[in-house]
Formats: sequence, structure tokens, C-alpha cells
Amino acid sequence: MSDRPVTDIVLGMLRGPDNRVWAEIRPDDRHLAGALAFPGGKRDKGESLRETLCRELAEEVGVEVRRARRLIELTWDYPDRRLRLVGFEVTRWTGMPTGREGQQLVRRSLDADCREEWLAAMPPANRGLVNAMLLPRCMAITPPRNGQSTEAWFSRIEVGLAQLAVPMLINLRPADDTPLSVAQWQILADRLHAAGHWPLVNPGGAQAFPESLGGGFGLHLNHARLGWASAETVAAWQQQAHLVSAAVHDRASMERANRLGVDLVTVSPLRPTATHPGVTGMGWDAFAGLVEMAQMPVYALGGVVPGDLGRVWRRGGHGVASISAFW
Repeated sequence: MSDRPVTDIVLGMLRGPDNRVWAEIRPDDRHLAGALAFPGGKRDKGESLRETLCRELAEEVGVEVRRARRLIELTWDYPDRRLRLVGFEVTRWTGMPTGREGQQLVRRSLDADCREEWLAAMPPANRGLVNAMLLPRCMAITPPRNGQSTEAWFSRIEVGLAQLAVPMLINLRPADDTPLSVAQWQILADRLHAAGHWPLVNPGGAQAFPESLGGGFGLHLNHARLGWASAETVAAWQQQAHLVSAAVHDRASMERANRLGVDLVTVSPLRPTATHPGVTGMGWDAFAGLVEMAQMPVYALGGVVPGDLGRVWRRGGHGVASISAFW
């Protein structure tokens, strides 16, 4: 990571009750001209993040913030600068958003179906902001097959789905080396998608992803796949509308996930777990240190449950991932 001083940029994502979000088209004379961007600006000396948010939105779009929550912080290196992007989701304000600095404003739906349109229109640094606005807070990792037939494993997953809140990320991990066919992966992913969830395909071991999997489903990079995947490969998957996640365990794997530009990561193990006996958990301080490096939403994994979400949020994380808490 760069040791240059960091400039704080505070951004407001104004989301109305109709799920539409306001954004600006950056003027021709500004950095990243023509790109879609969230309104906001640089934090002044002595200001709190909330004060910067309120001042910038008043100056740029003429609204007074009434309700906002800090959603995500991302550190991003440009060739000439290093920025910390602090994104707030603003859900209540007074005044009609208006471009007060010559910029054009647009109001568009932001949901899973139009995610790729938003990402294509925004600078790469904003990918994490968009994903943080959309991704569920919980990831349910499927139980291992443990010798079950594919049909029995499918049935166990479908029974468990009735207990899960919607929407949720579902990490489909057989956890063995018996490959599923493309048709089997597609059937399972289609069922989860139809139920309102975000499926992540996670073949066992070092298996490659199944070829010709339909769009709209996520792909998870375990430790082995994170090691061999390239940024070009990840970008190609993302261009096919695949959400790409990765497993992070330390600073080196977080740096690699950043270089590859994945959409989200799990950070583990936070605490000791029965599935990894003898492995010491990293603890909350180490988790917070990895979150600070991340350029995407981070899910805590290993001995955590939905009741830990508050602890995760206070350390900058996005959500929790678990097997036993959900199945």
C-alpha cells in the first residue's frame, strides 16, 4: 500500500423511497469528465465526516441531510493521488436535488437488475460503493456434502432455504472434489435466483468454474483460485454479469483481491471454529486492519452470527458469512 497522505472524499448516495438514487454526470472540465458519480467532496480540516457530507450536499445539490448512515470506506490509489472514499447512504433530506455547480443530475433505479449499468457508467473506484448499496448483509455458505449424493445435497439446501431471509448471498460450496455438471450448477443457481437470493458458485478444491454458466450468478475465488486468477480473467467474468467474490485470510490475499478488482471478500477466520480445529482466529483488531485495506464490501467469517453485525459495522465491515448460523 502507498504511504502517501490520504485525502478524505465524502460522498452521499441519496436514495428515495422508490429505490431510485441520485447521481451527477461530471462536467467536461472536471476529473473523470462524463462519468456518473455520487455528489460529495473533500473533507476540510477539523470537519467530521458527517459535517463534510452535509456541507458538500448543500453546496453541490442544494439539499439538507436529515438521515444518513455511513455505508463503506474505501482507500483508492490514483497515479497522482491517494483517496479514502467514505460513502453515506442518505435516505431523508429536505430540498429538491439540483446541480448547483453546473453538473447534470440524474435519478435512476439501483437494484440487482441494473447493477451492471451503474458500474459501467462509474469510475472503477466507485464499484465498491455501488456493491455496498446492493449486497445483502448476510452470506449463507452451504453445508458440505460429506458423502451425500448430489440429489440429497440439493434437497438439503432447498429445505434450508425456507429458513433464510430474502435476499441473501448463498455460497454454493460442496466442499469436496466431486465435480458438479454445468447443468447441475445451473439448476441450483436458477432456483436460488428465482427465490430472490444471490447465488455464488464455489466448486471444491482447485476445480475451475464450469464453462457456459448463465449470467447473473456469482463466482467465488477460494484460496487456490485467488492465487491463479488474473485481473483480466476477473474483468471478463464481471463483463458477463458475474459477481466475483474472494476468500481473504491476511494482508497478502487482501492486496491480491484489490489488484484483481473483485466485488466482495470474506475475511476469515475471525474466531476459532469447529470446522477448522486448531486454527486460531485473527480477532477483531486484525479484522478491522484488513477491512481498512479493502476496496470492496467485507464479510466476517468464522464463528460469527447475524447478532455480530453491529460489531462488524463498527469495524467497517459490511456483513457476516457462516455455515452453521444459517443451516
